[in-house]
Amino acid sequence: MNAIAKPDRDERREGIVAIAREVFMEEGYGAASMSAIAARVGGSKGTLYNYFKSKAELFGAVIQDDCATSQAALFDLEAAGGDIEKILHLLGGRVLRLLLSDEVIAVHRIVVAECARFPELSQAHFEAGPRQSKERLRALFVKAMDEGKLRRADPARAAEHAIELILAGLYKRRLWNMGPMPTDADIDANVEAGVAVFMAAYGPK
Repeated sequence: MNAIAKPDRDERREGIVAIAREVFMEEGYGAASMSAIAARVGGSKGTLYNYFKSKAELFGAVIQDDCATSQAALFDLEAAGGDIEKILHLLGGRVLRLLLSDEVIAVHRIVVAECARFPELSQAHFEAGPRQSKERLRALFVKAMDEGKLRRADPARAAEHAIELILAGLYKRRLWNMGPMPTDADIDANVEAGVAVFMAAYGPK
């Protein structure tokens, strides 16, 4: 009789991350414990620590796993050609819709609610998600500045400005559960206004 193949380490890790996501969403970061996650996974806490050194690292893996599936789609910008305004409109709409989604808002609410007690939580979230997006946007702006499509400036600061302008007015209201989910028209108008302000500040002179 052939032995039953055991799942490889990556499959095991993926299963742990998926279950940890469920526990964090149900219980919050503070209430969730490595013991509870291990019990739901079906192994010992020691096995869990073989994959992740801390709860913060495991939470970061949850965020990183989510971001890995969205980053490629967010930065697939071939449809915009080399037009920096079209790129910003396309990317801005995708980013804003992602950040307003129920799944992402749920994670952000956990971070906001518990980062004072668990500062490692916000660091894990930042490293796994926002830092990577901002670095990719910074690299895009470096190229645009070299090609004269944007004025020469600090590309990292420009990336932060672009993101904040696109989120302005909608993201925080959604985070604080104020009013209904923005419509597609609301999102498109927000992106349009944000890109216009950004280009007024950073467009070539």
